[in-house]
Amino acid sequence: MATGAVSLADRRQVVAGCADALRDLRAVLFQCGSGELAGLAGDLAELRALAGAGLAEVVADAQTRGVIDASQHASTAAWVADVAWHSRREAATMAKTASILTRPDLAAVADSIRQVDVDPGTAVVVAAEYDKITPDLREQAKPAVLEQFLTVAAEHGPAAARQLRKEILARYGAQGEFDEHQERCRRQIDLTAGRESSAGVWDYRLTLDDEGRAVLEAAIGPLSAPKPHPETGDRDTRPVGRRRGEALIQALHRSVAAAAHVPTSSKAVLMLTMGLDDLVGRVGGAIVLGSRAAGTLIAPDTVRRLACDAAVIPVVLGRGGENLDQGREQRLFTPAQVRALWLRDGHCTFPGCTVPAAWADSHHLVHWADGGPTDLTNGALLCPRHHTIAHRDLLAGVVTNNHVVWDLRPGTYRAPPRGRAAPASDQISARAS
Repeated sequence: MATGAVSLADRRQVVAGCADALRDLRAVLFQCGSGELAGLAGDLAELRALAGAGLAEVVADAQTRGVIDASQHASTAAWVADVAWHSRREAATMAKTASILTRPDLAAVADSIRQVDVDPGTAVVVAAEYDKITPDLREQAKPAVLEQFLTVAAEHGPAAARQLRKEILARYGAQGEFDEHQERCRRQIDLTAGRESSAGVWDYRLTLDDEGRAVLEAAIGPLSAPKPHPETGDRDTRPVGRRRGEALIQALHRSVAAAAHVPTSSKAVLMLTMGLDDLVGRVGGAIVLGSRAAGTLIAPDTVRRLACDAAVIPVVLGRGGENLDQGREQRLFTPAQVRALWLRDGHCTFPGCTVPAAWADSHHLVHWADGGPTDLTNGALLCPRHHTIAHRDLLAGVVTNNHVVWDLRPGTYRAPPRGRAAPASDQISARAS
């Protein structure tokens, strides 16, 4: 119908009629031919978009008239959630959209909302990105920048608008402003000291700039991909957040292990203290020293696994607290030994596992904590998952004919008497199972 001279009362009557028609639409859909469904879907989408724009106009008018201030609602979003409860999930977006409609500097965005060129959610993103960038823009460039935001958002959505901000700053920003912007971002890099949210569980908050994010994602991206269970082949059911967190820890393990083979500060290591009886008996725990994690207890099997291939200095204490063993020079496999293991084993040596050598740890078949030597006859490549399993389940392995054979029966590993490490080839009679 023509809208120029139609009163508000007439329009509300039509709106009520549309609502009545849509409530029972399913009952008459069979009358719509298959070739007409696309057209009907388009009509309904346009109607929904116009309704959203109309709701934003009403909310903006309520703000301007002081209706919301005079109400008992705490905010515009709360008012929308109450009086337009069908849109309560979008109440915050509607409140922000209404604010856009009243800002003279965002008149172009307001026009796009009214003409339903962009939806309210996209318009809010455009306004937010524009507000972030305007302090760094030349005044004469602002209209062109806003128009570019709207064009990209209308064609490609809000994600493209977010990405566009950096490109616009580089093109339209004042001389040197983009470099300064990146430097400001770099100064915001932050990692909290961590807060124990429950027993043994810690919360950290990490803030990165673009460069840091790129490095982080490059490091954890491949490691956080879903992986079938190594034994059953079942799909990976870990939530995305857990996969990413475990990938970060794995990346840090690799970094620490690599740092162990190059000159480094003595502060760039993890130092643990543990009693000899606890280490041999796999009880108690090792205490972390020298970092923000000082005082944290680390389980014995974890200490044994870390001691295979990480920059960890285990300080073994006697019953009277005397220092019995503060690490050993030969504890870590040298780069040459690691390359030899790569050549010999090719990948993780656990039966059926094909994780590549570059992702694997160098494991002591006779554990370092039990006096095992760091040489090729006592070494085997294990992926982080199977490295943990080998220590957890006390699995025995042996090098036979230049090949690592595992006995997968839990408890088959037997430590030699302290101070007398048997050669790996004599330690067990291994059988793959």
